[in-house]
Amino acid sequence: MALSHRLLPVPAAAALLAAAAVLVVACRAGALAEALAAVLPGFLAVAVALARLPDRPRAQRTAWSVHAAGLAATSAGYVLFHAALAAGAAPGYPLPADLLFVPGGLLVALALLLLNRGVRERASAVDAAIAVTGLGVAVAAVLVRPALTGAGDPLHVLLTAFYPALDLLTLGLVLRLWLAGRLAGRPAGLFAAGFGCLLFADAAFGALAAVLPFDLSRWLGVPFSWALLLQAVALSALGAREADAGPPRSRTWSRAHWGLVGASSCAPPAVLLGQGALGVPVDWAVTGVGALLLSTLSVTRVHHAVVRVQEQAEQLERLARTDALTGLANRRSWDAELGRALERGEPLAVALLDLDHFKRLNDSEGHPAGDRVLRAVADAWRAVLPPGASLARYGGEEFALLLPGASAASAPELAERLRAACPAPQTVSVGLVHRRPGEGAGGLLARADAQLYRAKAAGRDRVCEG
Repeated sequence: MALSHRLLPVPAAAALLAAAAVLVVACRAGALAEALAAVLPGFLAVAVALARLPDRPRAQRTAWSVHAAGLAATSAGYVLFHAALAAGAAPGYPLPADLLFVPGGLLVALALLLLNRGVRERASAVDAAIAVTGLGVAVAAVLVRPALTGAGDPLHVLLTAFYPALDLLTLGLVLRLWLAGRLAGRPAGLFAAGFGCLLFADAAFGALAAVLPFDLSRWLGVPFSWALLLQAVALSALGAREADAGPPRSRTWSRAHWGLVGASSCAPPAVLLGQGALGVPVDWAVTGVGALLLSTLSVTRVHHAVVRVQEQAEQLERLARTDALTGLANRRSWDAELGRALERGEPLAVALLDLDHFKRLNDSEGHPAGDRVLRAVADAWRAVLPPGASLARYGGEEFALLLPGASAASAPELAERLRAACPAPQTVSVGLVHRRPGEGAGGLLARADAQLYRAKAAGRDRVCEG
């Protein structure tokens, strides 16, 4: 733990200075200094990853250990890469360092998959897929496909496509953690920027070197170094609370969220317009497949959003009709049900039920005890209600029962069953009335209330019918 506090946090300003230093060294220094500038950021990232490991939530330590192992393999790969260059090896694929780059990249992707394992929200996965697909179309059409033109070595073709695909996967997994609220914005942005640098470097390694008329070899390591520096800063900025493995937090769409998904969705048409404006052959296969995939993902996302809005509307409607404490209908819902029954003109019975001496219970044992009694009473009465009956918590300790149609004939029997079902030692008084021809809701409830007071006056724990 002490090592963690000595090493961290790594200031963002220091990272920017280090990134600038890498660029200056690449432009002006000799081969040895260039190699050191390319290699050291990787080992810095490994040191930060290991130093931060004790601070990670216990459930995530395996994932972050795998991530550190991936960074270590990748960093060792850079050592092997520059050693091979010093020995006169050509920089093109396949490289001896691929023996370390491939497992290193796969380990980092595995770590992010482990971190995503507890994320159940599908919307964040679709949003991340939209972002990665749009970016993938641009990278494939502009960088990867030109680099593959005329390539004859199958291993060269495989690695040229493999590294950008792996970078897109890791970038998508980071975006999903952020969009699902599992990764705070600052470390998520740093991780995303790091994997973005890696994506550019892996895609440009073959493409730009083949297209541009000047030698890029001395600058090719710069984005790789930047990618590792950004990961080191991200790991430093990632506190325990910002890597929480608890329940996902609900997120609203921020401007960054809108910008990410919106810009990515525009990538295929932007690539088509760019290729057309520059007069280069239009890569209809990549952009067409990408556009179809983006359309499918967008429709899926819209469907998910619509379903979620419908579910929320239904939930709000249920909350508006339900008493939160007992789960019974509330007064507004019961009054509406009574109004519909009166409009139908059918026979109906109404009962008002009031728990006896409930105020005394609240005063002597407290409101939590009163709430427990109200829930117990509601559960007991719900178990004996016949189909078609409507029972509501009408206010405080008072409940209202509506029996429309044929059920009204059995109202006295049901009222006695409800009285008997009241959990002891709590008792209840009941006032029961049947609707008279032409009688409205006000008169019906007034008569039920009068019968309720008659039951109270007669000694409570009884049903009075009128």
